[in-house]
Amino acid sequence: MSFSKDFIRRVSEATDIVGLISSRGTSLKKAGSSFKGLCPFHSEKTPSFNVNPQRGFFHCFGCGESGDSIQFLILHDRLSFAEAIEELAKLNGIQLEYDASPSRMTEKGEDPGLKCLKDAETFYHQQLIEGKYSPVLEYLNERMIPEEQWSIFKLGYAPDAWRAMEQHLQQKGHPPPLLSRTGLSKINEEKGRRYDRFRNRLLFPVHDVRGRCIGFGGRVIRDGDIPKYLNSPETPFYRKSHVLYGLYEGMEEIRRRREMICVEGYLDVVRLHEFGFNNAVAPCGTALTEQHLQLVKRYADRVIFLFDGDDAGREAARSHGRLFLPHQLEASVVMLPNGADPDSFLLDHGAEAFKGLLQQQIPVLDYLLQQTLAKYPDNLQGKMKAIDELLPAFAEIKDQTLKQMTLNVVAEKLALPLSQLMEQSRKFLKKPDQHVIQSPSSVYPEESRDELWILQALLKNQDEAAQVRYHLQPEELQSPRLKQIYKELLDMAEQGMEFSVSALEEKNPELYQVAISLSVEELPQHDVLLSIKRIKQRNLKSEFQELSSQATSEERLKARLEHRRKQKELVDLFENPSVT
Repeated sequence: MSFSKDFIRRVSEATDIVGLISSRGTSLKKAGSSFKGLCPFHSEKTPSFNVNPQRGFFHCFGCGESGDSIQFLILHDRLSFAEAIEELAKLNGIQLEYDASPSRMTEKGEDPGLKCLKDAETFYHQQLIEGKYSPVLEYLNERMIPEEQWSIFKLGYAPDAWRAMEQHLQQKGHPPPLLSRTGLSKINEEKGRRYDRFRNRLLFPVHDVRGRCIGFGGRVIRDGDIPKYLNSPETPFYRKSHVLYGLYEGMEEIRRRREMICVEGYLDVVRLHEFGFNNAVAPCGTALTEQHLQLVKRYADRVIFLFDGDDAGREAARSHGRLFLPHQLEASVVMLPNGADPDSFLLDHGAEAFKGLLQQQIPVLDYLLQQTLAKYPDNLQGKMKAIDELLPAFAEIKDQTLKQMTLNVVAEKLALPLSQLMEQSRKFLKKPDQHVIQSPSSVYPEESRDELWILQALLKNQDEAAQVRYHLQPEELQSPRLKQIYKELLDMAEQGMEFSVSALEEKNPELYQVAISLSVEELPQHDVLLSIKRIKQRNLKSEFQELSSQATSEERLKARLEHRRKQKELVDLFENPSVT
């Protein structure tokens, strides 16, 4: 489901960005035509967070975060893009309007693919609750999964038939190609026949954060030669690396606790929720990825990884630890007794014992040290080999305070001098980020102050922008970045478009960041015509010096005369600088 560009624009323009940010707890004070305050995205004592209400943008010169009202909600409230738009529409009393292109939407404004998946989920769930297929009921009884969980997770059953689901969905009006697009059916290439992807399996519908069914995980009823689990393929709706099973069902508890318990399988999640651990989630048949990490950070500040106590579980714990270590997220590891999984542990020992197990969690840094040191001899040489193995992970830590604290902890635990560890780490550790408050002229030192003023005039003042366009061409600027922004502005003007900083985001993210920072920062008062004049004088001087260094005496004389003529033209021009 999507929104048209026109709807997104209307919602953005209707939003008072100062009021929005203030309502989220950030105190803003007027500073010229902008507002300033302490940044809500990093810790600071001196305000570096700027908001420009006219342009509808914010920018922090401390941490670099910037964007419009939509981006603010994505960062601050940890919403998806669509959720942020819906929230802004609600705040502004604007009725939601989804992209109603016939190729994408049904008459009710619902994507036909999502409608197809929703109907499939209902069909599979009915097959289970109607109780016609005793093998799946026997399996659920054997696993002691109560009916309440069937309903909460919309568990279903795929009949042991080749085309049961396809026939049902075609009766509901879904065309065969759509069944392939949603991953519900496959085609036998040799015979050219379509058949149901899931057959004779217990199904676990996978929901996005809005509760919409986007795919399925299917488990065999009786173990045999076929794979135990079968998952939906990657589709336009379902990307395994961006989804966590149980997140939607546990959203309320996760937001309340700001914590997730991450396990390995669908049944583990169902069992944990049954026993009251409603913040349990699991990846959908894939290893955790950077995209999963971002999803976790959106809703939680802490994550506990729960792994089986075998070799595979320990390796998974190490892998997850290396992924999560570089980020400002409290991550811990809990290893189950060998041979146990969360499902069996809860059935055998109960919720209280499981709570006790969670209290034994080990921070990922400690776990990584523990497991890595165990691979080498307990001497100085062994410790240094372990450090060499771990330092690449430490190098990924972006926050310099966290990086320094990590090295301090490692030095203390290994009984090594910090200086020795720092020396060992120099070849791995990245240069620190400079999270200091900077003005545009210090953020972009290669740009002259006059060129910064020129670009700010183009972005913020229509009258001054007209003067700039009349007197100055993009090629006269020295800064490649500012020159490119000016060119983009002229391209939009030629197309009859109003210049929009947002339009730069997709075309060139770097230029987008530069443009936003210039839009929100208050530079000292200046005369734009004087800046134009100084830029032209600079260019004339540079041109004359270049010609003089390469010419004969006669050519130098001609160059000097030409230089004086152009200087006089420049003086005459700015004695009467009217725009025609």
